[in-house]
Amino acid sequence: MRLLTKISLGLAAVLISIAIAPAAKADPVTISSGGFHLSNLGNDGTGTPGMDSLTGIATTVTHNFNGAGSFIALLNPLTFTTGFTGLNSAGAHPFTFSQLLTINGQTQVLHLIGTIDISQFVDTVHIRSAAPLTFSFKTFSVVVNMIPTDVEGFGGLSCGDLKAKITVVPNTSVPEPATLTLLGLGLAGAAAKLRKRRKTKLLEL
Repeated sequence: MRLLTKISLGLAAVLISIAIAPAAKADPVTISSGGFHLSNLGNDGTGTPGMDSLTGIATTVTHNFNGAGSFIALLNPLTFTTGFTGLNSAGAHPFTFSQLLTINGQTQVLHLIGTIDISQFVDTVHIRSAAPLTFSFKTFSVVVNMIPTDVEGFGGLSCGDLKAKITVVPNTSVPEPATLTLLGLGLAGAAAKLRKRRKTKLLEL
């Protein structure tokens, strides 16, 4: 009986100390994009060679994230260069492209869909969508959802940013501090009751 009491008190102390300790921080989430370069967007073959062009610069960013939730991360600074695309190039032109995306050493391919609208005075490139990517790690998963973006060009160089919503999801459930506290107090109460009962029996003897 004395051994059971000691074990209960020991478990109670451990659980309560875990409950009041600060939550452990998740590993940093490091995101690296491979970058891309697209040329002759909307060009009908009679325009200036290479025009229009869109470049996404390879970038690495790190976010220290604690627990579950989401944040916005920069994937690529964009440079959009516009020029003469041909006499018959007016209108909307769809295109697709891809780039490598690495999170904490794990690499996948991000496939993207876009369109470019060619008009007399303004060319506008739209990066519209990409299939979500999920990166699975030992204690958490990271889901990447690209955020649509537009860049307008008036002849020459224009800039923009391609970003994504990053969602961190724990893979295993961790007991809430309040639950651990209640469990610890329950074990402590049980141990105290056992000690009281033991003392009562000794007095009766």
